[in-house]
Amino acid sequence: MHAEIPHSPDSAKNPAEPDTGGIPETGDSGNPPASPAAPEPFTLAAPQGYPVTPAELERLNALCVTAGLTKEQGEAVLEHMAGNYAAFREQQQAQGRAWIEEFRADREFGGDRFDASVAEARKALAMFDANGAVRALLAETGYGDNPDVLRIFARVGRALGEDKLPGAGGAADRPLEDRFYPHM
Repeated sequence: MHAEIPHSPDSAKNPAEPDTGGIPETGDSGNPPASPAAPEPFTLAAPQGYPVTPAELERLNALCVTAGLTKEQGEAVLEHMAGNYAAFREQQQAQGRAWIEEFRADREFGGDRFDASVAEARKALAMFDANGAVRALLAETGYGDNPDVLRIFARVGRALGEDKLPGAGGAADRPLEDRFYPHM
């Protein structure tokens, strides 16, 4: 008894059609069928407020073209990136506001002492950051609002404000010879 093996529809060839051996047929002119057209080259422009360098923008543009994206798709990618950046900045600013409120509530530095504490912190930063590199770093990262950073700089500023030596008790008001020779 023989069981018949069902044939797939592809296996039933029309004897009038030549067997191409799985190689795609060519068009009438003997050339393979045309592939979809590659997108036109384009140049992306950064959205307003999105900080991207020209080199970074050029790399993104090249990536979009290489990936076969259209200009509209590349712009959509760039808009998405800009939206992520805006959300990050908002989160960073909210964190800064929360830190300032925490510093305002600090028993030692906040409340009525808040303005004086901030002034002392600025004094310390001005004294020890002559080239402004630390100030720029604190501003760029948002850590200039961090309560721990503010406390450190306020303490340093307070120490700078204390221009009396411990135990001096007004000795600077006496003439120099009296201070050098107190028993004469």
